[in-house]
Amino acid sequence: MSTEDEKIQIVAFSTNEKTQTPIDIFNIFLEQNTHTIIKKSRHSIAFSTTISGTTKQSKIMICSILNLTREYTGITDVNCYILFIDLEQGDSKEKLDSIISYAKDYCELTKKVYVLGIVSGKEDKTKNITKEDITKNLDSQQVNYEYKEIDLTKLKELSDTLMEVLVYSSKHSISGNNYQDDKDGGQANSCEIF
Repeated sequence: MSTEDEKIQIVAFSTNEKTQTPIDIFNIFLEQNTHTIIKKSRHSIAFSTTISGTTKQSKIMICSILNLTREYTGITDVNCYILFIDLEQGDSKEKLDSIISYAKDYCELTKKVYVLGIVSGKEDKTKNITKEDITKNLDSQQVNYEYKEIDLTKLKELSDTLMEVLVYSSKHSISGNNYQDDKDGGQANSCEIF
């Protein structure tokens, strides 16, 4: 590895784009870890932090795909993907199907997809989609994934899981041309901070 800062890019999806966007969940992670915000918007966040097992700062860019009707420049220029699934939301199965369909068309699914099933920790909530529903769907699509379940009230567990994703990403570089020019501008360049 070179002596310059490590750069990590992750594209993330969520079945609950109202209260559990990828940026919302990464904000919980950042509250638990020392970091410096480089740039932040509703759709993306760039920050630097020290990844477990290293001593140098890594620049990390998380881009959240909320609009499944358009293609984004740089969507394949990632270390990995993250899919947050709200296990308690009623329409998560349908939203998961839409995200998988989109990902098959636009993402590079030979790269690892971290599938994180999210629960709120409230006892009165029931799961509307199960691990079996999710893994059966992903297996049928031949997606390279790892499934984990996270309780949003267990902050250390959430932080440790996201740090595990960053450690994995630091060891699996982005192949090919990392930094394409964005021809059409707009939100697409939110993934082009570095």
